Formats: sequence, structure tokens, C-alpha cells
Amino acid sequence: MKRIVILNPKSKHGHAQKVFESKKKELINDLGEFTIYYTTGPKDCTEKVRNVLLKKEFDQILIAGGDGSVNEAVNGYFQDGKAIKTKIPIGIINLGTGGDFIKSVEKKSKGYKEALIKNTYRMIDCGVTTLDKTKDPIYFINISSIGMGGEVNRQLKESSFQMGIAAYFYHTLSVLYKYDPPNCKIKYRSPDGKWNEFEFGLTNLFVCNSEYNGGGMWWAPKANFEDGVFDIVLVSKVPKLKLVATSHKVYTGKVSSMPGVKEFQATEVLVIPERTVSQEIDGEVREIDFLKKHDFYFKILPKSIPVIM
Repeated sequence: MKRIVILNPKSKHGHAQKVFESKKKELINDLGEFTIYYTTGPKDCTEKVRNVLLKKEFDQILIAGGDGSVNEAVNGYFQDGKAIKTKIPIGIINLGTGGDFIKSVEKKSKGYKEALIKNTYRMIDCGVTTLDKTKDPIYFINISSIGMGGEVNRQLKESSFQMGIAAYFYHTLSVLYKYDPPNCKIKYRSPDGKWNEFEFGLTNLFVCNSEYNGGGMWWAPKANFEDGVFDIVLVSKVPKLKLVATSHKVYTGKVSSMPGVKEFQATEVLVIPERTVSQEIDGEVREIDFLKKHDFYFKILPKSIPVIM
């Protein structure tokens, strides 16, 4: 079996290559020899994955990095707005800071290490998000959020304090103190096909294909990346002290009992804010022109990505 490991040496705050080297001998013992490709910059992983799929050079693609690297790889499975039909699956060697998506994969796998060795995989759902319904499509496999979450990730990446759950929680509280929730209208298609809409003050909206983000924040315990629907977690405008007092619940899967939280399922979502807000996609911040007003659109793509598990 021919395997390629795509390694982002800048993952884990520049320590990824050293961490990978410490695991390399064990990986070779388990998987045999493999080709290593070192990414050189943003989107390089996406292009490499797409080329591997189109040329059918390998039987397995392993991403050595965090959730951001996995997201880049997922985008390589699409070309010109369509999924590349392939039986070449993606696997994960977690070297990242958060490693949120792999938590859900390992929970669902009957034995992840064995699955990597045997190259067993399942087709799972993926999401796509665009600006103004058609512009700049980005695919995601874990969670995308708009509102405060994007600001948290933006501040986190600009800060020298980045490591671990403590850093994410600190930046969450810091952003919450300054954040002014805009009024929004949301339209969504429920699993029965009906469209619904309502208005709210946006603190955070999480569009969840899987369970965790933010280095262990358990936003969607019921999310299932094989059921063909998103789990939506909406945190509306409530007194900030109430959110701070109950913030520990995001780590125990009890988000539904927090003030201002509304949960529902959807296959499509359109959010129309009164002003443009930040968006994060699998932990990466989308570049947005804040001088222009943008709407945010999300759609589920059932069973579109082969993932080892």
C-alpha cells in the first residue's frame, strides 16, 4: 500500500516536525514506509491533496497536523464546486494544538490505529460555507462559527499566548468583554425540508458537523457526521455575566442548559447580520472585507469525504 504523509511543519506553533520525528519510527513499524511531503505555505496542502487524488498516486493520504491542516486537505477533495469521486481516504496523525475533529473520529472508530493499518474508511458528511450564498466557497468537516468565535480565533492567532485550553478560554473571556452582538435574521431548512426563520442578537452561531472545537469545547454532543444534517447551536444576546458564570458547561457537553442557547438541526442555513461579523472554519479565520456587508450561507454535503475510521 502506498501512503503519503502531508506534514505542516508550522503546526503546533512550529514544533510539528519535531513531534512528528518522535513518532516516525512507531509509524513506520505500524504502517511501513511512506512518502513525506512538507507543506510550504497556505493552501499548499489543498493543492497537494487534489493532485494526489487526480493522479491516483497513493492509496492513503495522512495529514500530520492540526484541524487547520485537515481543513486544507478536505478542500483538496473538491474541484470546481464538485467533490472528486475517489476511494483514496484521508487519515489524521494529530500534531496540532486542538485536534478537535480527531476526537470525534476516534470515538466512532472501533480501533483507529487498526483502521489506519488496514485503510478502512467510511464516507462522511462535509459542509460548505459561502459569503452571500455563492462567493468564496470553503468546505469544512468539523465546525464553522460566526460571531464571537471568529473574533476569538483572530485574537488567539495574533497573541503570544496560544497554547492549550487555558489560552482559548482566556481569549474567549477577553473578546466577550468587548463584543457587541449584532441583530441578525436566520433562515434555515429543517430536516423535513421546511424553511424557517427568526431574528436574534448574535453572540455565537455554531454550524456543527462534528462535536468539538476550540481545543475541547463540546458544543454539539449529539452531532453526527454521518446523519446528513448539521447540528446548530445558537448563543443569542444575554447578559455577559450569565455567560461567564455558566461557561464551564461548554467543556462538559451541557451547552443546552446555558442561558440564551437554542439548538436545532438543518441542512441549509443563511444568516443575515446587520453588520459583517467574523467567521472561523475548522479553527481557521476567514479573510473578510469588513467594509462590505456579507451574509453567511451553509449547506450540508452528505457522504462526500472518505475518512479512515
